[in-house]
Amino acid sequence: MFKTLKKLFIGLVVLAVFVLVAPKVASASGITAISDTMSRLQVSQNSSHQIKFTTQNAIQTTSDTITITFPSDFNFTSKNINTLTMTTGPSTGLENSQTIQAGAGTSIWGAVFSDMQNRILTLTSPTNGASATHPVNASDKIIITYDSTNSINGSSNITYNIGIAVAGSSSESGSLAVSLLTSDQISVTANVDPTITFSLDHTSTDFGTVASTSVKTSSPNITFQTSTNATSGYTISIQDQGSGSNPGLYNSVSSYLLGSADASYNNTADLSSVAGYGIQGSSATATIAARYDQTSNTVGGLARTAQTLASFNSVADSQQVTIIAKAKVTGASPAGSYADTITVIATANF
Repeated sequence: MFKTLKKLFIGLVVLAVFVLVAPKVASASGITAISDTMSRLQVSQNSSHQIKFTTQNAIQTTSDTITITFPSDFNFTSKNINTLTMTTGPSTGLENSQTIQAGAGTSIWGAVFSDMQNRILTLTSPTNGASATHPVNASDKIIITYDSTNSINGSSNITYNIGIAVAGSSSESGSLAVSLLTSDQISVTANVDPTITFSLDHTSTDFGTVASTSVKTSSPNITFQTSTNATSGYTISIQDQGSGSNPGLYNSVSSYLLGSADASYNNTADLSSVAGYGIQGSSATATIAARYDQTSNTVGGLARTAQTLASFNSVADSQQVTIIAKAKVTGASPAGSYADTITVIATANF
């Protein structure tokens, strides 16, 4: 019995000594909130990667590393570390921008690609550790971004796993999955019918009584409104009825035509000897044809064939063109009623 107790006591002493001198082993815990937001999910396409995760432990000791391992079907050949970014922070992970270069330095993370086609990225913490400008604290969020340059997806439409590991003063690991597609884009088509709308605010205008001593303007002015989705816009043309043979204001009883022609009734020495009839055009958006782009008492003559009044060379929404009609008679102009009909034509230029 004594010998047995003696052996048990010696065993307990040895166990106690082992516990006291055994080396400490860093506890393993998993990183959380892991994701990879990619710009393309199509097989064999270039894609960016925004890899996010939350670390459970601080990564502040010199030579602590973060390793990202892509599966063997991904290709990062010729990938440059200058196309990587790394941010960290307690809330969004975007609070602090970390500096990355080929080797770790003061407040600088070292970055090295390895393995076939650069599928493994190893980041080494700054040489000044906890004194770095932006040390990574426990529970910080980390975002590591690859741009799409030389970042080629795997070639199969399957689910791939990407591994993330933290090693050094602490040990953490985790993985995420991405699912690639044969095609990640949706073809969307639509058709828009060609359209044009055209309207006149009035369909008649009246000169009233025209005297030989002054130029008379009819009332009201006529305004056209045009909308079209034609890529080359629209053209507005006008065509005059006149006497049926010549343009102008026609007195059918006297068979007399107050002719229409380009004319200026400004500064006329003997205004009573001048007779005529024509129009002016105006618009804030459309181009008025030179013939009708007149002011004061200068007018453009009408014609028995269609004449361009205004045009616009792009899609148009509710654009307006206005015509102003002016007339002048002489003392020899026969009394009576005069009339004319102007036909307006709007053409969409698709």
